[in-house]
Amino acid sequence: MDIITKNDIQNLENAPINLMTKDNAQKQLNVLDNEKKEKYKKLWKTISRKALDLSLKDPWGEFKIENEKTQKCIRYMYNAVHKVWKKDEVYVKKQDKSFARGGMRECFRVKKMDKLSNHTNWKLAMNYVCKRYIQDVDRNVLFEDVKLQMDSKLWAEEFNRHNPPKKIDIFRVSILEFIDEMESPLYHLEHFIEGEYIKHNSNSGFVSDAVRMTPHAFSHFTFERSGHQLIIVDIQGVDDLYTDPQIHTVSGTEYGSGNLGTKGMALFFYSHQCNDICKFMKLTEFDLSKNEITSRYQQNCSYPSNPSTKFSTKAQQSLDTCQPIVTFKENAMERLRSRTISINSIASNESLDETCIDIDSSISESSNIVEDNENIISVSALRRRRYYSGHSDTRSSQSERFQNAIRKFSTPAGFLLSNNFSDSVLNSLKNSNSLFVLGQVHLDLARYYSIGRFSYKKKIINKTKSWESNVRNELYDENIKYDKESAIFHLDIARKCGVLEAIKTIAEIAYDLPHDLLKDINSSDLKKFSVIDFDDKIAFGLQMMELAAEMSDRDAIHFIASSYETGQNLPVNKQADWSKAMYWYEKAFEYYTIEEYGNDDYKGTKQDLTFVCPQYEILAKMGQMSNEGGFGLERNSLEAYNFYSEAAEIATEAMKGKLANKYYELAEMCNCSR
Repeated sequence: MDIITKNDIQNLENAPINLMTKDNAQKQLNVLDNEKKEKYKKLWKTISRKALDLSLKDPWGEFKIENEKTQKCIRYMYNAVHKVWKKDEVYVKKQDKSFARGGMRECFRVKKMDKLSNHTNWKLAMNYVCKRYIQDVDRNVLFEDVKLQMDSKLWAEEFNRHNPPKKIDIFRVSILEFIDEMESPLYHLEHFIEGEYIKHNSNSGFVSDAVRMTPHAFSHFTFERSGHQLIIVDIQGVDDLYTDPQIHTVSGTEYGSGNLGTKGMALFFYSHQCNDICKFMKLTEFDLSKNEITSRYQQNCSYPSNPSTKFSTKAQQSLDTCQPIVTFKENAMERLRSRTISINSIASNESLDETCIDIDSSISESSNIVEDNENIISVSALRRRRYYSGHSDTRSSQSERFQNAIRKFSTPAGFLLSNNFSDSVLNSLKNSNSLFVLGQVHLDLARYYSIGRFSYKKKIINKTKSWESNVRNELYDENIKYDKESAIFHLDIARKCGVLEAIKTIAEIAYDLPHDLLKDINSSDLKKFSVIDFDDKIAFGLQMMELAAEMSDRDAIHFIASSYETGQNLPVNKQADWSKAMYWYEKAFEYYTIEEYGNDDYKGTKQDLTFVCPQYEILAKMGQMSNEGGFGLERNSLEAYNFYSEAAEIATEAMKGKLANKYYELAEMCNCSR
């Protein structure tokens, strides 16, 4: 249809053969406008109908699920905030044959209705996926899986509150009990989302070649935001909608058998490369060795970047700083629940950014400090200046200072901190539980290196041997080729974080003593890779062994006590010191009393208690030094008499008659010499 314009009307008015008035022309124009409007109405209706048909198109229509039998089920739903379960009745139609199968579960197509009526149209029912374990498992396992995923959903909401470039969500999952089937089997139920299903990272450190920033940044975020108490991995799903995650906790006891504890955290950070989102959210880079950094860089260059993860820095002018929601004595999961309740109760007219600050009083109290120290975290190297004090009151005061400091600073995933921290904050931070967890992660990385997990070549598994035999050969195979520099690097970071096993292992390596971890490493390797700060390896070894003794390691206590008694294993600038030897032997002796009388379940005798040397030998050594005197210890015959007498009594209880008689004689000699 030709469109008539006002110029056409004007031409008609001026035409001599046209006697039409202006009023008639206007009426003609209105008629044409109405026809034009009707034309566009019909066009919009056609487009809307096509869009509606497209939206209502069932991707599972070809499978005719509506023809399956209708089953009545009990649905169990979990509220992660209040930790309560509720159930209701639903109706489903489920295919008998699974359409997908994984290592542990198989998936079935399902349509669900909350209620039935005479006009129920199953073709319009929502599509769901229900998952069943292939092997028989305890019914409680399915309920624990739901708790895991719904707890993870809370962390996804917490992640979104920090304004990442792309928001994420985790499937809401529930449990279906098919009460009409034999044994009433349980299935997991979640919405079906159409799209490409991608596994971004796994429970064992796998990282997808199609690198996406958001999933890995989310895992890193949960580690720091929880104060190192947990990390969420095994991220998989469609776009940024995830399902079936796994939570690793420090204790390693919650959330099923997939919880690998700090070992799982170590596997994640071994393969994690901090990306732009990590930097924007001010997450701290995990400390890696030079070789590992080079390897990550090469992998990052070879991996294709997913364009869906690209974002404009101008569009994100500012992001909320990632700060821990807990002090190191609080439970991160419980703190998140209470925080979510508080945020949900905020009036809707308040912005979410404001609530993130208002809810956490500890953050608001320290906002000025955070602004002044916005860039306090870096990966610049800083050597440890001093270690744990041997006095419990000093350690206690440092812990108190840490509790105050943790409210002001985020809990970093890296140990090598910048100089912007004061010495008091550094020392408090180093003695914290969060830092211990970080050190344990580094220790697990060193252990993975030692057993060949990250070896240069894959080991050939002999299928004719048992699994236990192959593991045993791997653990003790001296021919495993691994990156020694990286292994020592992580062991040293664990030592600096205050992990007892790492401290003791490095002390044993410095003394060239047998050690269980990194057995092929010796003192020259410590010097080669700059672990020893000074030339005298014996002085360094003694320093580490004393630190292990202060942390109540029994072998270290006896080693230090014996060294100060005999003068052996001491650096050239030190000599025997019997006053210190007496202190450490007394500390060793205390362990017998603690174990015997501090444990209500203990029903044994003194000879059942194990130590580097028997209890009566320790008392005899103390009696000898007290009787002889010297090396900084005054002679005290009365004290020596008491030590020998007690040693004789304990030796008698241990059925050591000859030794008991010997100690009684020595006690009498001390008594006579007074």
